[in-house]
Amino acid sequence: MPSKVLISIIDDDESSREAVTSLMKSLRFTVKAYPAAADFLASPHVRNTSCLITDINMPCMTGVELHKYLVESGYDIPTILITAFPDDSTRARATANGVIGYLSKPLDEDALLGCIRSALKRDKP
Repeated sequence: MPSKVLISIIDDDESSREAVTSLMKSLRFTVKAYPAAADFLASPHVRNTSCLITDINMPCMTGVELHKYLVESGYDIPTILITAFPDDSTRARATANGVIGYLSKPLDEDALLGCIRSALKRDKP
């Protein structure tokens, strides 16, 4: 599965970002991590991101807003939202808008990997 797969991670919480990055690297994925949505959007990696894992509650642009922006801009990147503050209405809205997964922190590794597998299957032509 890994090799040419790029997982982009966005989380303003450094310890959370580092933990998810470390997990993805241990699974031999190529990973790029960012502290904010703007940093990801300014990077050259938007086009080749195979799966996006992003926190919901971030300053300036939330994970939900980022997903909406990407879709409206023509980037249909499979997206997994993570949050320390789960909310049923946000979950319903996000999944209705095409988000692959909505996971609560602390992350369940098996649930995260299941979402990534679904994202990568969807990403194939």
